[in-house]
Amino acid sequence: MNWKTALKLVLSVVIIWLVLRGIDEKVLAATLRQSNLWWLLWAVAWFVFSKIISAVRFNALLATEKIHLSEKQNLRLYWLGMYYNLLLPGGISGDGYKIKLLMDAYGAPFKRLFAVTLLDRIGGALALGQLCLLLALGIPELRPFWWVGVAGLALSVPVSLLIYKKSGGELMPVWGKTSMLSLAVQTAQLIATLGIVLSLAEGQRWLEYSVLFLVSSVVAMLPLTIGGTGARELTFLWGAGFLNIDSEKAVAIAFLFYLISTAVAFLGIFFSFDEHLLSKPT
Repeated sequence: MNWKTALKLVLSVVIIWLVLRGIDEKVLAATLRQSNLWWLLWAVAWFVFSKIISAVRFNALLATEKIHLSEKQNLRLYWLGMYYNLLLPGGISGDGYKIKLLMDAYGAPFKRLFAVTLLDRIGGALALGQLCLLLALGIPELRPFWWVGVAGLALSVPVSLLIYKKSGGELMPVWGKTSMLSLAVQTAQLIATLGIVLSLAEGQRWLEYSVLFLVSSVVAMLPLTIGGTGARELTFLWGAGFLNIDSEKAVAIAFLFYLISTAVAFLGIFFSFDEHLLSKPT
């Protein structure tokens, strides 16, 4: 066993420990007992689909830097990034590892890879904001602030265009495609969240839970906790009080989404020992 393999084994053990430490067995058992398994499977399927779309978006951005990965390579790289995102807060570890692999395989400059990776995240955050503002218009408690939603939606498109333009490179031609893919990613995750909401028989308040999910997703992106652990649940708890919904169910929804996202990301462990992940075809 060489030192690289040994290091990956150590990292795998650390990640497993972090994941298990973040799960309260009693809370897990209680949450699963009150949920409908079929709706949870629906949620898992849509979450996986959202990540596949997200990987396609990342590949489109990489292509602007003359990095052309096969869809198989791209999916494996993206899942590996999700796996390492379990290690450090805000996705720092997974994104950094993807950049390193791409630099080693293609000799691409760090500055450009960093810009593309950051843009991938910014695009997702903008789509989250757009959907959140749109859905918030339908919530009675938020209707007095309708003008904030309308203004935010109106500004989001020029802001997105400006960010792409200022990022340099050849990004502008893929702005439309990647923006649509970002909206598709978040829509798929909303459908996954709907499955979790329905699994707990809370379908009558799906709109409020959907807005909370979108807000919590933005919070989970911030480098505040390991893999977003706790940040999403806290957002749901605070938001539940403001929107007059069941706080226990809100936290349960956040917890189930965390479990699903963690389990899906953990599948990346199977790619962590692949020494030829980005080998160019000969």
